[in-house]
Amino acid sequence: MSWSTRELADLAGTTVNTVRHYHRLGLLDEPERRYNGYKQYEVRHLVSLLRIRISVYHSRRSVLSVRGVTAQRMLCATSTRNCR
Repeated sequence: MSWSTRELADLAGTTVNTVRHYHRLGLLDEPERRYNGYKQYEVRHLVSLLRIRISVYHSRRSVLSVRGVTAQRMLCATSTRNCR
């Protein structure tokens, strides 16, 4: 199953601009592109986007910035511990 950027944003309850913003910050991996150049998101992208949104929500409640969430995700990616 694959989705366009708009479909992914709708499924995650966010906007296309937010998805693009997370790409620019390096929080969300770039997907493969279709033959026509359109992005083709998979389930793993949706799961990542939902996790980012949850992290951002909790960080706002605890006064952590998006940069803090970026640092946390980078730490989790390089750590052997389970980050959820």
